[in-house]
Amino acid sequence: MLLRDIGYAKILFIGRDSLDINDNIRERIEKTKQLLSKLVHKNTMAYLQGLNCIKCDYETLGEYDNACKYATMIIDILSHNGVEHKATKKDEELVRDIWVHAYDTKARQGDFESFCIAMEWNRPINKQFYLPRAKLLKKHGVIQGIQDLIDDKLDLLVLNLPPRCGKTTVGLFLQTLIGGMFPDESILSAGHTTGLIQTFYNEIMNFMNDTEYRYHEIFPNNHIVDKSSEYYYFDLNKKRRFHTYNFVSIETGGTGKVQAERLLYCDDLVKDVEQANNPDRLEKLYHNYTSTIKDRKIQRLCKDGLYRPCPEIHINTPWSLYDVTSRIVQTAKDTGDMSRVRIISVPCYDENGESNFVYDYGKGFSTKYYKDMELAEDPVIFSAKYLMTPVERDGLVFNKDNITYYNELPPEEPDRIVAYADVTHGGDDYFSVPVGYVYGYEVYIEDVLFINKFGGDDASRPLVRDLIMRNHVTRCGVEKNNGGDFYSTLMDKDLKSKNYYCHITTHNAPTTKSKRDRILACQNEIKGIATEENTYRIYFKDANKIKGNRQYQEAMHNLFSWNQNILAQKRQHDDFPDSLAGLITNVLGGKTGRAKSNVSADSLGI
Repeated sequence: MLLRDIGYAKILFIGRDSLDINDNIRERIEKTKQLLSKLVHKNTMAYLQGLNCIKCDYETLGEYDNACKYATMIIDILSHNGVEHKATKKDEELVRDIWVHAYDTKARQGDFESFCIAMEWNRPINKQFYLPRAKLLKKHGVIQGIQDLIDDKLDLLVLNLPPRCGKTTVGLFLQTLIGGMFPDESILSAGHTTGLIQTFYNEIMNFMNDTEYRYHEIFPNNHIVDKSSEYYYFDLNKKRRFHTYNFVSIETGGTGKVQAERLLYCDDLVKDVEQANNPDRLEKLYHNYTSTIKDRKIQRLCKDGLYRPCPEIHINTPWSLYDVTSRIVQTAKDTGDMSRVRIISVPCYDENGESNFVYDYGKGFSTKYYKDMELAEDPVIFSAKYLMTPVERDGLVFNKDNITYYNELPPEEPDRIVAYADVTHGGDDYFSVPVGYVYGYEVYIEDVLFINKFGGDDASRPLVRDLIMRNHVTRCGVEKNNGGDFYSTLMDKDLKSKNYYCHITTHNAPTTKSKRDRILACQNEIKGIATEENTYRIYFKDANKIKGNRQYQEAMHNLFSWNQNILAQKRQHDDFPDSLAGLITNVLGGKTGRAKSNVSADSLGI
């Protein structure tokens, strides 16, 4: 009998005509609350059982917010402090039963984390999907993004994560939860091919039918009543024209056959890099998406009382600036209102060059794994799959095979040591400062500052100062744009405070040339090609010499990913090639050729 340890027997008001059953339940809740308030110790079985009684009663009344409040109290007690109880199998099972049913209560009301935990409650921890990955998925914002989508706070959620980090499984758990909560409303799930959507179909069916999971304990009233493994759909509780779950490939679409009422789920709409490199295929995929998938969305009433089209989630590898998801994101940005759009893009490396995905219980991937993949993989493919940076092969100017490398500096002293600063003050753009050791017309890029999201000028100033001093730079140019003029005065002040003198000059970006044309005009110098007499040639450290130097590596990646196509200019970071062009033009004062947007040095055979 519940609460037996404190001598209180619940009064059941069965048969009393003056009160209906809901009044009886509310009276019982109040009496239980009063009784619990008198308990001195909150870590007893009696207190735990009392909370559980109140939670169950609120759920019976349909007062789900209150039920979730008490479920949260139960979970907090058992997760952090535990309860004192007899060391018997019966009491152990009772505690675990109360605990998991608290997660069930929250799951039924759309708490995503509770759903994942409740679903896998009976699985060994090392076999579970969610808990070994939970800490990092929450750190990266994935779980909060999913929760905000469920809570009607977002219209579009994009998850860009490296392969095999769990993004698709998160998406399948999401679909399983939403279908369980709203079995009368349809979910549309799309992928690049029939083979992919078949895996979605099979896995969600497995979540519901495999006794290893607890789906039917969470949603006991839901049952599959109609399904088709040929047409990839199934219905919960009753047959309907637009099924609870619909799965289509972007190649075939779903006009007239499917509907997205509760969720539109898109996972890897572009199959691979070959497809991403074909503009005609990308255009066709985008047309298929807009005309046969996106147009299947219908309006629904949200929690704030407004009608909106059902939300979308895109699980994505950002292959191209022009793939389906990238175009959707760009369209959202062009509207100027991103308040209901969230882009979560997590590369394989953190800001220190370490793996972002070393999960618990041996799951995930080490830094060494990613380093090995980076050495083995094509840079363009690695950039998209692992760094979350789409790169277009068509229009690339620089690559690892057309620039010049060095292993060691010449033995003699350099003629001069120079640098050039492309200033930013934080945010996504990079503060780029290449340092060149000049020997005649040969310029060796011996050191690089290449940082973003660094927290403003106070964070960058000591880094710039130290870079200049340790390399004994005697001349540094600074681009005036974006506050560079004022920043140069701060640089001068910082250096003089250390009794170090460097000749600092400031330079306007030319108004007669675009940034793109400035870079193209210097492409031969950057490649280390001497096309004219007395032309400077840039040399970069060999890849083996910059292992562990994350900033230099990122700068080189930035160089290799720079694209000359007009449409790419506002969608890419060009900070390192731009700072190299500034170094050549404004500090070295070398001859530069005319910008050529369609004809590169490679095509001329030089």
